Amino acid sequence: MRWGVILSLVPAMAALQSPAGLAQDLKRPEEQLAAIYALKVQLEVEQRHLDGALQRHDANARAREEARARLTRLYQDLDAMVAGRDEGEPGAILNAEGDVQKVEVELEVLSRQGRDVRAEIRDAQSRINLLADRIARLRKTLPSDTESLTGTWDITYMPSDDKGVFTLRQSGTLLAGEYSLEGGWKGSMQGTIVDGKVLLHRIDSKLGRSSDLEGTVSPDGKTLRGTWTNFILSGGTPVAGSWIARKRPERQEP
Repeated sequence: MRWGVILSLVPAMAALQSPAGLAQDLKRPEEQLAAIYALKVQLEVEQRHLDGALQRHDANARAREEARARLTRLYQDLDAMVAGRDEGEPGAILNAEGDVQKVEVELEVLSRQGRDVRAEIRDAQSRINLLADRIARLRKTLPSDTESLTGTWDITYMPSDDKGVFTLRQSGTLLAGEYSLEGGWKGSMQGTIVDGKVLLHRIDSKLGRSSDLEGTVSPDGKTLRGTWTNFILSGGTPVAGSWIARKRPERQEP
């Protein structure tokens, strides 16, 4: 990850150090989106950590099973020699005792390592659950997808600098509304929004479908910007350009 990206996430990550930061410091949608991104980065790190710990625990479990199997065989051989069922060279029992002790020490070390890695797994799972919960709570504070574009927008067309007003209503991914532009142009609008990308068909009240507008929604949900294409050609009129629209603040009830 680039240092510029990391540094840009520092304020958001600092605000996430306490639950109070979620409610008090992250008031703007763009700050909330940055915080969600920072949390997702942390979540990916923790998930990789957990995956590594699970792999180490799996390897530890296999090693413990192998050590227990070897210890069982060594005890069987030792017990047979002590009981006289097996005959061996002088000192064989002593050598067998040494082999048993080595494997017992190995098994004890493996058991301790297993306990440590299981504690590591529990900690990682706890952090993952906490991060997932914070992400979910932050997402709930973002503007609703079904209402974010509903409202009145002041639009400017470039390069002509013509201005106008869009009134949009959003229902899921569908958009509908009306518009009025300088020069007396007015009509209806239809379109869609998918993954923050907007497509609007401008339908003039006299001329029919007159232009298409494509654009994207800003992180705070208050600005639309993109390009337009005109279907009605007339002398000296641009056939394409860019546009920007800003959402008017909603009136607060007294």
